[in-house]
Amino acid sequence: MKKNYTVRRGALEGIEAFLATARNRSFRRAAAELGVTPSAISQAVRALEVRIGAVLFIRTTRSVGLTEAGERFLLRAKPAFEELVAASEVARDLGQRPAGLLRLAVPRAVVPFLLEPLIASFCQANPEVEVEIAASAEMVDIAAEGFDAGIRLGQLIAADMIAVRLSPPFPFVVVGSPEYLRRQRRPERIDDLRQHACLRMRRSNGSIGILIMCMTIWPNFKKSAVPSLDALC
Repeated sequence: MKKNYTVRRGALEGIEAFLATARNRSFRRAAAELGVTPSAISQAVRALEVRIGAVLFIRTTRSVGLTEAGERFLLRAKPAFEELVAASEVARDLGQRPAGLLRLAVPRAVVPFLLEPLIASFCQANPEVEVEIAASAEMVDIAAEGFDAGIRLGQLIAADMIAVRLSPPFPFVVVGSPEYLRRQRRPERIDDLRQHACLRMRRSNGSIGILIMCMTIWPNFKKSAVPSLDALC
């Protein structure tokens, strides 16, 4: 069962108006500071008082002062609101420039020819980014394992993932011993390989990896697909 939120919807509305009024001891000066009308400030504070169930200000024709409830509310609300503003600024700053930890899940085979030539220049161009590369033969669940992006063969990318091609298409190499080929008929299509003895890699999670074929290359072999490497996030 879905639990109710601890903070009620709209519970933070009016906090900034309250703080500005408490700081300036005036609805008019608070309105000028926030760029709204005095009426808007007064209504926001009144709505906040109704939600809290306590009067926060003593209002007279000449001045505005805090009640005891207002003083206690100010004591807790001011640092909390300042932390929220600081958190927003930190998040905004990260959104404007690359910074923080970048976790990548990649096959071991792509590290030498795809990542090693790029990693040094990337770190120099983005000094505030810490790169963590997890190289493995396993098919890692990028989202579930907390990775930011990964590298996969194009045909292994889920339909709901966003992918960018990193390499041109390249063919798989089909190899085998001459002795085996003398005893077996050479296949002409990918599906013909099902009738041949093939070496297959089983991962630690029990899944079967890409076939490693016990044949050799020949001119008339018809390829059904040409894979490429893609980055996904």
